[in-house]
Amino acid sequence: MELLLGIDIGTTNVKAVLATPEGQVIAQASVSYPLAHPRPGWAEQDPADWWQGAVQVVRTLVARADVRPEQIQGIGVSGQGCAVTLLDGRGRVVRPAIIWMDSRAEPQCDVLRARCADVILQRNGKQPSPYNADPSLMWLRDHEPESLAAAQVSLTTTGYMNFRLTGRPVENLSDASILFAFDLATESWSEELIHCFGLPRHLYPQLVRCQEVIGPLTQQAAADLGLRPGIPVVGGGEDTSSAGLAIGVVSPGQALLSLGTAGTLYTVQDEPVVDRHLIAFLHVLEGQILLGGSMTAVGASLAWCRRWIGEELDYQALVTLAAQSRPGAGGLLYLPYLSGELQPINDGYARGLFFGLNMGTDRSDLVRAVLEGTAFAIRHNLQVTLDAGVAVHEIRAVGGPTRSRLWCQIIADVTGQPVSVLAEGAGAPLGNALLAAAGIGLIADAGATARRAARVQELFAPDPEAHALYDRLFPIYRSLYPALKEQFAALVRAAQA
Repeated sequence: MELLLGIDIGTTNVKAVLATPEGQVIAQASVSYPLAHPRPGWAEQDPADWWQGAVQVVRTLVARADVRPEQIQGIGVSGQGCAVTLLDGRGRVVRPAIIWMDSRAEPQCDVLRARCADVILQRNGKQPSPYNADPSLMWLRDHEPESLAAAQVSLTTTGYMNFRLTGRPVENLSDASILFAFDLATESWSEELIHCFGLPRHLYPQLVRCQEVIGPLTQQAAADLGLRPGIPVVGGGEDTSSAGLAIGVVSPGQALLSLGTAGTLYTVQDEPVVDRHLIAFLHVLEGQILLGGSMTAVGASLAWCRRWIGEELDYQALVTLAAQSRPGAGGLLYLPYLSGELQPINDGYARGLFFGLNMGTDRSDLVRAVLEGTAFAIRHNLQVTLDAGVAVHEIRAVGGPTRSRLWCQIIADVTGQPVSVLAEGAGAPLGNALLAAAGIGLIADAGATARRAARVQELFAPDPEAHALYDRLFPIYRSLYPALKEQFAALVRAAQA
């Protein structure tokens, strides 16, 4: 049996699958690794942890599936977008990677907003925000010039993993197109924007297509992973775009709701739609654009909630506790801005908030408010997408939080949209396996194959009564950030003084 290996390097764990060229998952596994917060608003990881996690998960996967390494015909990788992973001229990591959750570069974003925000929006389809690699590189230039001086190239998570697999420092188009320096129209780096950022051109690596074979698996990587050398490795994707492919979000009007530590809601388009509240980047399928937004703390909000409500409760117990509270959480609203927020507000200074605490508030209300607050954040992005004139006729959901039926129902009730949860939970790694299958010629069309393979496990339809309540609460939720925007920024500056 011919098999493909798909790997995804997420924010808190690495996941991998072995799949057939037709998209049947034979086995899957995951391994977690640490996330460091050296200072408030900072988020860093050691790239060695990504690699060691991949080594462990691939060896586990092969043993679990009881397959021979020679059955694996191709490899595809994706990862959390936007990480800054600096490599020196000998391929060594210069410093810990700055990942997308980091908000230290908000002052550099202020510079970009004043200097070239309109050009970034028109060329790249985004607004300056500290989640991205370019402002983080500017921060390093301003605060750690020795790190930038030592760097030969800056790679994202996917780019670093592909470098470890093949020895080539490249970026695939889907992953690279998230960076502000990428020109969506020409599918290349914008020399004008790189000059505007004041960054060295050599930090931006060569670009490759997602299904393009970038090289064979090296002898060293094969020895580490327990595989045979020479396996073709394709360019791969970004975790959101690869997850979209995996669940058959391959046609205009389909939306991917990917839920994990963070959350993303992106709709497939045939051409870029520019909206300053959203972001646009390339799908892993050629000729398609993903438009929408990302939220920093979906699963992270529940994890944070668990830390202070009681770590003796597992996540299912937390959801069971939330079910004891009625829709509306006893009049309590929650802003899930624990690490700043991405779309649609694009503000690294934003902070989390409970609004409406009263003497009757109990633990069940607090947990339910967290679930509802993340659903309101999803609705906020959906509403901005609809206001931009984009049609959304189907939402397909994937990720750990979709295992909670209550959370899925809350999302359907808050958004007023049916939510389809996919039966196969393989996510981005499966999308990467399909990219590899297409790249080496085992299948003709990754999108068509994904569409045939994806199966809806359960459809959550909105409850009219609950939706009517959330319709009344949503304007209040949406008004909180504008009312507190200046106070959020002042609070962060005061704490850092």
